[in-house]
Amino acid sequence: MPQPFLQSLTGKTLVRLAAGGAAVLLAATAVGGWLRYRGLEEQAVLRLTTQAAAQARVAERVLVRVSETHEVLRRAFVDLWPGYQGAGTLERFDALMNQYPDGAWRNRQKFSDGTRFATGWIRSGTVLTEDLRRRTMLFYDLSTRYGPGAAMRRDNLFFVSVPEQSNMGFDPTLFPNWVYDVGGDFTMLDFEWGRLGYAPAPPGARAQWAIPYVDSVGPQNGPMFTLMTPLHVGERHVGAIGSSVLLKDLLEAVLRSPAPGTRFLMFHPDGRLMVDTALADRMSPSAVGARLDQLGGDLPAALQSAARDATDGAASGYSGGSDAYLAVARIEGPGWLVASVLPGAAVRSQALGVALLALAVGGLSLLTMLAVFTVVLRRQVAAPLNDLTLAAERVAAGDTAVHLPATRDDEVGQLARSFNDMAAKVAERDASLREDKLEIEAALTSLRLTEERWRAMTDHASDFIAVVAGDGTFSYVSLPVQRMLGVSADSLVGRDALELMHPEDREALRPRLFHPSGPAAQFRARHADGTWRVLEAVGRDLRAHPAVQGLVLNIRDVSEIVKAEQEVVRQRESLHQSEKLSALGGLLAGVAHELNNPLAVVVGRAVQLEDGAAEASVRDIAAKIRNAAERCARIVKTFLAMARRQDTRREPTAINEVINDALDVLAYTLQSSGVQVDIDLGSGLPPVLADASQLGQVFMNLFTNAQQAMAGIDGPRLLTVRTRADGDMLRVEVSDTGPGIPAELASRIFEPFFTTKAVGEGTGVGLSVSLGIAQAHGGTISLQPAQEGRGAGFVLSLPALRGAGAAGEASRHAPAAAGRGADILVVDDEVEIAEILRDILRPAGHRVTLAHSGEQALRELDASRFDLVLTDLKMPGMDGPALYREIQKRHAALARRVIAVTGDTLGTGARDFVQATRVPVVDKPFQPDDVLGRVDEVLRRT
Repeated sequence: MPQPFLQSLTGKTLVRLAAGGAAVLLAATAVGGWLRYRGLEEQAVLRLTTQAAAQARVAERVLVRVSETHEVLRRAFVDLWPGYQGAGTLERFDALMNQYPDGAWRNRQKFSDGTRFATGWIRSGTVLTEDLRRRTMLFYDLSTRYGPGAAMRRDNLFFVSVPEQSNMGFDPTLFPNWVYDVGGDFTMLDFEWGRLGYAPAPPGARAQWAIPYVDSVGPQNGPMFTLMTPLHVGERHVGAIGSSVLLKDLLEAVLRSPAPGTRFLMFHPDGRLMVDTALADRMSPSAVGARLDQLGGDLPAALQSAARDATDGAASGYSGGSDAYLAVARIEGPGWLVASVLPGAAVRSQALGVALLALAVGGLSLLTMLAVFTVVLRRQVAAPLNDLTLAAERVAAGDTAVHLPATRDDEVGQLARSFNDMAAKVAERDASLREDKLEIEAALTSLRLTEERWRAMTDHASDFIAVVAGDGTFSYVSLPVQRMLGVSADSLVGRDALELMHPEDREALRPRLFHPSGPAAQFRARHADGTWRVLEAVGRDLRAHPAVQGLVLNIRDVSEIVKAEQEVVRQRESLHQSEKLSALGGLLAGVAHELNNPLAVVVGRAVQLEDGAAEASVRDIAAKIRNAAERCARIVKTFLAMARRQDTRREPTAINEVINDALDVLAYTLQSSGVQVDIDLGSGLPPVLADASQLGQVFMNLFTNAQQAMAGIDGPRLLTVRTRADGDMLRVEVSDTGPGIPAELASRIFEPFFTTKAVGEGTGVGLSVSLGIAQAHGGTISLQPAQEGRGAGFVLSLPALRGAGAAGEASRHAPAAAGRGADILVVDDEVEIAEILRDILRPAGHRVTLAHSGEQALRELDASRFDLVLTDLKMPGMDGPALYREIQKRHAALARRVIAVTGDTLGTGARDFVQATRVPVVDKPFQPDDVLGRVDEVLRRT
C-alpha cells in the first residue's frame, strides 16, 4: 500500500528542506527588518527632537513679546510716578471712580464702556489712601496708552495694587466690562495669577507665569494663562503688571504644521498637564486641572525623565509601558515643557512593510527550489525504495522466495543484492525457529501457572512475606503489607529493613535479622498514618538457595493483642490506686474533723487575743498563732479534697488561691528537699470557672514532679510559678531546674502509666490525669523548654471568666447593722467552740445561749424564742441534720434561720445535707468576721 506523500522519504526530505529554507529566510528577513526598524527609529527620534525644539522656540517668541511689553511698562511706571504726587491726581481719581452700593469702587457710568476706556475695581472695605488713589490713576493712564496695542495682539493688560486688592486695565476683547460682573467682595487671591501678583517680591524680581485656568467671568474664551511682573517704588513692592494670553492663541502658533501621527503635550515641571491633544480637544477647558500621572503606564515617568535632561535644547526618550517615542524641550521664560510623542507602532509598521516584501520574494524562490527537488527525489530515490519496501513486506508475510533486480551499480543496487541474501538466510532459519517456539511456549505455560499459584497464596494471606537480601534491604515484599502498614509493597523494595523498626528496637533485633533462629521476635513498626504497630516475625535463612538468596520473614500484626495485655495491666494498676485513695480518704476525713475543732479554738482565741491585747508584741504573737492555725486548716482541707471522691462542682475560682493552697501542703516537702520557690502571681486576674479541688490536684502533681526531678541534682533547686493573663486565657507557668525531659520522650509524658521514675516512686498517671482535668475545663497543658536550657517547664492555660471582678481580692465585708441585737442559740458538743462563738457574737450586740447537744437545743427552743440557730453538724446523739429536721417540724419559721458549723463540708453526709437544705455554712476554723457576716446575711434575708 503506497504511503501518503508527507510520510514518504521524498515528502520528509522536502519538509526538512522547506523548514530549513524557511528558517533561513525568516532569519534573514528578521535581521533586515530589525536593521530597517532601527534606522526608522533613529529618524523618528531625530524628527521628534527637532519638532519639540521648534515648538518650544515658537512658544518663546509668542511669550517674549508679553515679557518685553511688561518691561516697557515697568520702566514707564518708575519714570512717571514722581509726577503723580500732586493734588490734581487725587481730583482726577474722584472724577473717574465712584463707590457703588455693594461697597466696591468702579468707573463712573460715563466711563463704563470697557471697549473705549480702561476700567478699574477696588474691593469693598479697602481703605482709600492717597497713595492707592495715585497708583490707580497712573495704572489708568498706562492702561489707556498701552492697552489698545495689547488688544490688537489679543492680549489683555491690567495692573493690581499691593497690598490693597484693586485692579485697573484695558481688555476690550476678552472681558471688557468685567468690573461690573463681579461683586464687591470678589478676591483675586482665589486665582494663581492673583496669588503670584500679591506675593512679596524684592526689587528686580523676575516675572512669573501662572498655569492655564478658565476664568469664571468669560469661560467661553477657554483656558488662558497670565504673566505677573512686580512693580516697585524704591524698595517697596506697590503693585504688579498682568497680561493674560489665550491658550488657543499660543497653540495655533505652536501647532501650525504638526507632524502626522504625533501627539503634542505641554506641562509644568511639577507635573501639571496643560495641553494633551490625545486626551481632549486642544482648545477644550476640560484639559485644565489634569496631571501627567493621569496618563497611565510609564509615560509620565518617561516624560519627567526627559524633562530633567532637557536643560539645554531638547531631550528624547522611550516609554516601554506605553510603547511611544518622545522628545521634550523647555520653553525659556515660564520654564514650561513641550513634548512630541510618536507611537512605536507607527515606526514598526513602516519596518514591517519592508520585511514583508522581502519575505514574499524569498518565499517564492524557496517554492521554486522545492519543486525541482521533488522531481529529482521521486525518480532517483523514492521509486527504488518503494520496490524494496514491497519486497520486505512480502518477506515479513512469509514469502521468502522474493527476489529484487540488482542491475544498478550504486548504493541502491548494493542494497538490493544484500536484501536477496537476507531473504535466503531467513528462509533457512524460519524452519528452525518454529520448532524452538513450540518448546519455549510449553515451558512458559508451566512457569506461569506455578508463579500465579504462589502469588495467590502470598497476596491473600493474613501475614506478609518479606525477603531480605544479604545487604539488609528488602528484595521482595508481599501485598498484605499495604493492609498492615499502609505502604505499598513496591515502595519497600530496595529499602533497609531496619528502617521500618522503632529506633529503640533496631539494635536488639539486628542480630536476629541476619541469623533468624529461636522464637518469634516482636518489634514496633511505623504505620503510614504515623502510629506505631507491634509486629511479630519468624524467619528462615535461605541465602544459599539460588532462587531466593535471602532471609525469608513471615510477619504478622499483634498490636491488638499487645494493647489488650497492656490494658489489663493498666486496669489492675488503676484498681490498686483507687483502693489506696479510698482508704486514704476515709482516714483523712476523720483526721480533718478531729483537727478542725481544736484549730477553730486556736484561731478564735488567737483572734480575740490579737484584738484585745494592749501590747504590740502580744498582738504580733497572737497573729503568728492565728496564721499558723489557718495554714494548718488549709492543709487539712486540701488533703481532704484530694483524697475524697467528689462530684465536680465548677464555680468562679481564684487561681492564685488554689496555687497557694497547694504550696502550703507541699511546703515541708519542698523545704526539706532544698527547693526554693519563686512565686510571681499576677494581680487583678479574673477568676476561672473551675472545680478548685481538681485544679489543686493538677498543681500538686506539677509541684511534686518538679520536686522529685530536682532531688538528685547538684546545684540550685528552684521551682518557679508564674501566673499571667493572656487575652481570654489565664496562663500558669511551672518550671524547675532539674535535668529536664529528653527530646525523644517529650511526646510520651502525657501517656497514662508512662514514667521515667524508679519502681515505687511514681505510677505514671499524674500528668495524664492533669491533662484530662485541664481539657475538661476547656484548657490544656503543654511542655515547653525551661529557661537557659535547664529543667522542664509546663504551661497550664485555662479560659478566664470574663465579666467578673478580680478573683481573690475582695476585702472582708464587715457585718451589717441590720442583724444586731438578735437572740441566738449556739449548739456544739465542743464546749470551747461554743464559747468562742458566744464571745464573737456578744460584742456585736447579740444575746447568746449555749447548748452542747441536740436534745438540749430542742429544750432551749421549746422554752425560749430565738432569732437564729448556729449548730455543729457532727455531734454525738442527735447530730446537726437530725436537729434541723426537728426544727422544721416544731419551729418551721426558724428553719430558714439555721447556720451549719462544720469542719468537713466535703464529707458525703455534710455535702448532701447542705445541698438538699441550702443551709448557710461556716467552715471551721472560722474568723470572727466570717461568723458575723454570715449571721447578719441570714438575719437581713429573713
